[in-house]
Amino acid sequence: MVGDLEPAPHRPMTISLRSALTGLVLLVVLVGLVPAALLLDDRLVAGLEQGVRDDMASAPIVLRDRFENQAGARMMHAKEMASHPGLVSALASGDAATASDLASEVAAAFPGENALLVAEDGSALLGPTAPRSLVEATRDGGMPVEIVETEEGPVTMAVAPVIDPVEGWAGVAGVWVPMGSEEADRLSALTRSDVLLRAPDGALAGYTGRQEPAMGLFALLAEQPLSDDVRELALAGERYFVVSAGLPGGARVSFVRSLREELAVVPALRTAGATAIGLALVLSLMAGLWVAGRLARPVTALAGAAGRITDGDFDASVERSGVREVDQVAQAFEVMSEALALRIEELRGANRELEDRQERLGILQAELVQRDRLAAASRLLAQLAHEVRNPVASVRNCLEILRRRVDGDAEASELADLAIDELLRMHELAERMLDLHRPGATEGECDGASVVREVAAVVRVGLGDDDIKVRVDAPESLGLEVPADALKQVLLNLVQNAQDALGGQGSIEVRVAAAGTNARIDVLDSGPGISDEALPQVFDPFFTTKADVRGVGLGLFTAAGIVRGHGGRIAAANRSDGRGARFTVEVPLTDPSPQEASA
Repeated sequence: MVGDLEPAPHRPMTISLRSALTGLVLLVVLVGLVPAALLLDDRLVAGLEQGVRDDMASAPIVLRDRFENQAGARMMHAKEMASHPGLVSALASGDAATASDLASEVAAAFPGENALLVAEDGSALLGPTAPRSLVEATRDGGMPVEIVETEEGPVTMAVAPVIDPVEGWAGVAGVWVPMGSEEADRLSALTRSDVLLRAPDGALAGYTGRQEPAMGLFALLAEQPLSDDVRELALAGERYFVVSAGLPGGARVSFVRSLREELAVVPALRTAGATAIGLALVLSLMAGLWVAGRLARPVTALAGAAGRITDGDFDASVERSGVREVDQVAQAFEVMSEALALRIEELRGANRELEDRQERLGILQAELVQRDRLAAASRLLAQLAHEVRNPVASVRNCLEILRRRVDGDAEASELADLAIDELLRMHELAERMLDLHRPGATEGECDGASVVREVAAVVRVGLGDDDIKVRVDAPESLGLEVPADALKQVLLNLVQNAQDALGGQGSIEVRVAAAGTNARIDVLDSGPGISDEALPQVFDPFFTTKADVRGVGLGLFTAAGIVRGHGGRIAAANRSDGRGARFTVEVPLTDPSPQEASA
């Protein structure tokens, strides 16, 4: 009887390493880009809508400020007209023609304003008929300014009592200005929104937007209570943000913004974003295919070599690889094929070499971490500066407008000037942060010794009364692969920091010498040195130990970026030969042969 056959072991479905790596890259890109694109779209629409709300919230304030400023000026004009001696005498004596001529003459000095004259019995002598309430208010000495409904339509009317020294109250004089489409256009320009103006009697006095939704919006807004809160209304399938405010006399101004018009740019942005995502996917897939091929080829070769060694072929050659881990495995395969005694000796040598490599690797890793951190900080600073600069400019423009409007108020003008100065400082800081991220010239040569002497001369001139000695120890000439301006900027930062650390007394020494293929520049001072806590952070952005406000901690960060950008290195330490700090800069020589020979 034939025994039971054991079932064949199940072999899981396999996939090539290249295909797996390609799929992984594509999956990572999709998982990262698609949610980010959706979130960005939501944030974009919400941000635009919030921006419209913020603009609309300021419209009632603009309206009230404008009306109050104009009311004050027109009240003064009405008072000036009412106090004109000739007009007072003519109106008291009943000479209406002379009084009207004098009122028109006075009003001619006020551009855009018209004369208003009311007799003692309340009849209109010049201009539209003033409401009885305004006339009666002047009997008590008042000078009201209101929007009233007249036969010419809604007007802003400012009146003042005409007082005769003998007869007493003789009538009313003042000015009036039409409150219609022209005023709506001005308010629309100030608030960047459509303006719907309703007269005191409830009629539509002016509208600056499209004519189609005007009456529909007018009917909707008539049902809404007055409020400074921004409300959203829907009309004919279109969304609007509206805010309304009242004026003295019963007039009502509504500010309207169409969301369809405000969000018109969104489809174009979405198209651009979709194009960018598609391009990123294509590029990522191409890069994934290339990387997968580079990684899979040596692994496939190692698998074949392992199979041959399993069959007893210890002479099987292994293809070398540029991937460090794979190459180490290849070396291990070669070592395994050698004799046991030689293998042990080679392992001992490999261990010693590994310790040395580990030490060097630790140094390199520390430097790479520092460079990555500085690069990330630089990108963050550039993005932050770009985002800050535009709103700062907008706020400054708004403050400039407010500054002109409060020109007569000394305290408000001073506060506005202070705010504008602070915004200028913010703008300058943003520009400095952007300058750190802008690529500069990386090619050029200079005589390092001459540049060092120039920097020392400049620093000596600026010392003033400080008791600081600046010494230079440099050869006659030393060619460096770095532009003169870039090297000068680095050295000025280092020397000025040393000068600040000395506090007005001490010494600064700059040493220049060749060191193999590089030039070494040491800047030493006799100051207090750098604390152990601050030493690892001296090249970080915005890190400073200065107690005053002369800097923002970008000098050494900038210097480090310039040096590394030209293939050099920069380091900070405390002096081992005395008190003070030492900053060391190494940059490539233009012609290292003579220096190497002399060394």
